[in-house]
Amino acid sequence: MTVLAHTRTTRLLLVEDDLRSANAIRNLLRSCDTPRYDIHHVNTAAAACEAVDEYQPDVIILDLNLPDAAELEALSALDSRLREVPVIVLTGSADETLATDALRCGAEDYLLKGSMNFESLSRSIRYAIERHRSVRDLAHMTQQLELANRDLERLTLIDPLTELLNRRGLQQAVSREVRHLNAGLKAAAVLVVDLDDFAVINRALGHAVGDVVLKEMARRLRATVRGIDYVGRVGGDEFMIVLPETDPEQVARIAERIRLRIATSVIQHSTGMVTLTASIASMMLTAYMPAVDQLLSRANLMLSRAKAGGKNRVTFQSAGFDDTDKRLLAQADMCTNLTHGNYVVTVKQPIFRLDDESPVGYEFLSRYSNGVYEVPDNFFRMCSERNVLTIVDHVCLRKSVEAAMLLPPYARFHVNIFPTTLLGVPVEHLLEVFPSPLPAEQFCLEISEQQIIGDPSYLTEIVKTLRAAGLLIAIDDVGFGSSCLESLVMLEPDLIKIDKRCVMGISNDRSKADNLRRYVNVARTLGCQVVAEGIETADDLELVRDLGVEFGQGYFWGQPA
Repeated sequence: MTVLAHTRTTRLLLVEDDLRSANAIRNLLRSCDTPRYDIHHVNTAAAACEAVDEYQPDVIILDLNLPDAAELEALSALDSRLREVPVIVLTGSADETLATDALRCGAEDYLLKGSMNFESLSRSIRYAIERHRSVRDLAHMTQQLELANRDLERLTLIDPLTELLNRRGLQQAVSREVRHLNAGLKAAAVLVVDLDDFAVINRALGHAVGDVVLKEMARRLRATVRGIDYVGRVGGDEFMIVLPETDPEQVARIAERIRLRIATSVIQHSTGMVTLTASIASMMLTAYMPAVDQLLSRANLMLSRAKAGGKNRVTFQSAGFDDTDKRLLAQADMCTNLTHGNYVVTVKQPIFRLDDESPVGYEFLSRYSNGVYEVPDNFFRMCSERNVLTIVDHVCLRKSVEAAMLLPPYARFHVNIFPTTLLGVPVEHLLEVFPSPLPAEQFCLEISEQQIIGDPSYLTEIVKTLRAAGLLIAIDDVGFGSSCLESLVMLEPDLIKIDKRCVMGISNDRSKADNLRRYVNVARTLGCQVVAEGIETADDLELVRDLGVEFGQGYFWGQPA
């Protein structure tokens, strides 16, 4: 290390307002060719802070009496840089107390003006650089060790297959919520989700497919619950969800939403498709049962009742907590209303051209509002379970087109449709929903890629007929979950809509940015335009625009209304 210091030029930042003293130091260091010094001189603390970033010195010699900083003030101003650059302080008097304070504040050494020669000055510089390098290396190793320990701690709380919490992580969550209960805060609840007949999948399709299913179930559970909820895997095909700040009525809604999400999901894998149901035990958390094992023991009794009752159901810890009959009746009423178009509310969300943020169109979205407000993710799943999805989707399509016809015709109107509706309703009847004659390229029909099951060729002729009639075709929800290049190639869409989960937070997530860049390249190859959903911040908007995306929509411009 000493040899290195002598054989290369050392960049030295000299911070001294006394020109005579600065010249003396400069002349001392230039009196010998070895080692060589490149000296940059400034005369204020403010200039020193700027020079550290621009000049990137190997060492700083700092006077403790500057025009804009007296005694230790200059050292304090350079505090954030001391980790990277060693500092030797100069003092004009034999003030040992000030020199000691400077060392305590991070300086490597001190020198007295008028009492130094080349040897003492050169030795002080060399030792300061070597000592600081050792300290810096030790600090870096300590930081790396701390990061490694944090990663190890995280691994002890995470299930490696699903990346959900494991039992230890869940126990920490339960203990935290029990402490909140003891402090008189709002109640919490626990759901235990057990996949029905999962062993059949492992036996028939193998454990590799079983692992794919478990990972996909984990992803869907996380997507279904709230941001404050804890989701974990307690072993095999059993999951636990801890719901803070909740009440029995809210727990029942969340449990039913999870049951529906699982029961109406189709998971595609290399050898086919898998459908699943789940039995769910729902109970309020109490201070008398603070352990995960205690909760699982109670849940297993409840799950046994659910399995015996036909599976695919939610059981509750007490009759007073069980609102199943009331809920089923409300769901049946909702589906009946939806099939007749009752209480269907249509909202719209603008689509913007990103280069100038001008509105170019609207996407029309359906909501259900009859005392209880429901978004389509929820009521479409209920309709699917009751085999009325095609009827309801056709009704929502009609309502969306009717809402679009109330707007000026210069905008482009996007309406959504399920692939099952394309199959279940003859094309001529689908076209009857739209105005006649149909304005060319004014209406865009969005087909969710997540709902396309298996080989998309069964949709190609239908899509061709709709396009020939004047409709634009968009593939929606691209990039999340089960994206398939085959759908994009075979259906030849006019637009590709990138799923909001691939866009939200993209400015802080390099992997999302890399994936979006690839989707843009695919779209260009296919001759498609790209719409990015889920733009919520100015930083995300700027990055999406820089990646070449033409259009966007999201809460950055406001919520659907």
